[in-house]
Order: sequence, then structure tokens, then C-alpha cells
Amino acid sequence: MPNSTRILLPIITVQPTFQTVISEVNSGIIPFDTFWVSCYKQSEPSIHAKIHVELDETRRDVVNLVPKDGDVQIQQANNHVSWSLFPAFQAYRRHVLK
Repeated sequence: MPNSTRILLPIITVQPTFQTVISEVNSGIIPFDTFWVSCYKQSEPSIHAKIHVELDETRRDVVNLVPKDGDVQIQQANNHVSWSLFPAFQAYRRHVLK
């Protein structure tokens, strides 16, 4: 058997109700809310962040996701959201379809 290199992937956990949080804000049931994101990787510091969810002030059909309490970058485009967890896992990106 050939010698293979082990790759340790990070473990990403997201609040199980994050889609409900986004949906309720988008529907106007609640004006804003937050959900959490955590990332763990062996021999690396853990990353924990909260994402603030709110309706856009001028475009009321747009939901803004704003990172709070952690080092997370969020990009939104068309029908998906992408977030990157920094600095420990700079290469890891997660895409979530709306």
C-alpha cells in the first residue's frame, strides 16, 4: 500500500437553528437575532463567533449577516452566503444556499 499523507480537516459547527433565525428575520417575525459558529482543528486555536442577522435598512427584502464577537468574514452574493473563519483556518470556506 502506498504511503499516504494524512490531512486533518477542521470541524465546523453552526447553531442548528441558524436557518430559522435567518428566515424569521427575513419574514419580519423578529427584527434581528444572532446565531453562533465554531471551528475546531487539532493543534490550532478554536474559533467562536456570533453572527448578527438583521434586515437591510433600505432594501427590506435583503437580510444582512454581520460578524460579532469573533474573527469571521462574511460575503453575500445572489443566492448564497459564504463565510470564512480567520485566522486559524484561512483556507476553509463554507457556502450556504438560501
